[in-house]
Amino acid sequence: YSCYRNTRATLRKLSLFVRGGKLLVKDVTPALMASFRNYLIEQQHNSRNTVCENLKVIARLLSEAGVEKNPCAELGLSREQSERTYLLEEEVSRIMALHLKSENEMALARDIFFAECRTGLRISDLLQLRWKNIQDGFIRIRMQKTRRKVEVPVTDSLMLVFGKYRTLFSGPDSLVFPMLERYQVSGESFSRERRLISATARVNQLIKKVAERAGISKNISTHVGRHTFATMLISKGATIYDVKELLGHHDMKVTQVYAHMIDRRKQELVKMLE
Repeated sequence: YSCYRNTRATLRKLSLFVRGGKLLVKDVTPALMASFRNYLIEQQHNSRNTVCENLKVIARLLSEAGVEKNPCAELGLSREQSERTYLLEEEVSRIMALHLKSENEMALARDIFFAECRTGLRISDLLQLRWKNIQDGFIRIRMQKTRRKVEVPVTDSLMLVFGKYRTLFSGPDSLVFPMLERYQVSGESFSRERRLISATARVNQLIKKVAERAGISKNISTHVGRHTFATMLISKGATIYDVKELLGHHDMKVTQVYAHMIDRRKQELVKMLE
């Protein structure tokens, strides 16, 4: 569904660029793509990474249309590695120490975020987490994004959070966090994905309010919980390989973004010798 949305958004921008006119495949040249790139930056005010994603979509469509040479390849534009926001243990503790009524949606969003900080699971997986996925102290699921099976240990503190949502009516197939069931969409096309996006947007909205109440000025989103999990592990001595397995990454290159934390840990250890 995200691929569909990105493609639709890119084609809308391209249509605006050519002012709604027809654009033949043979007319999509490197010069035209260079002009489109400048249009996205200067008039649409898109970020470098968004422009790269848009050009990638166009290149994929042209490839499927039988174009052998990618007209976007000569633009020399690559993604920037953005700084990853994460929370310190003390900041996570402040969020969890907030007094929020159990029936409040903010409390639910806070607990989902805490589950991210303790498991590294994506919000899409936690929103779909069912009681049958929690067995013998582990969460066992197939991740929606990568379809890879992962097993993540459940800490005692997280098990207490889970317990808040267990009722007499909670069967094996019941959702652990009652957030996704609040969103209904019309039509069958991508209905699950659309519900996930709506629920994720709501959790993001609420967790920002929670962070503000806790006196945290960082720009918080649900994915910050995943970064926090990885960063905390590395700060306590975990290797990049350990983090890769727990996050469910296919490629070590994806996990390498946390390598700077390993370097910092090495510096701290060596300084202990002085």
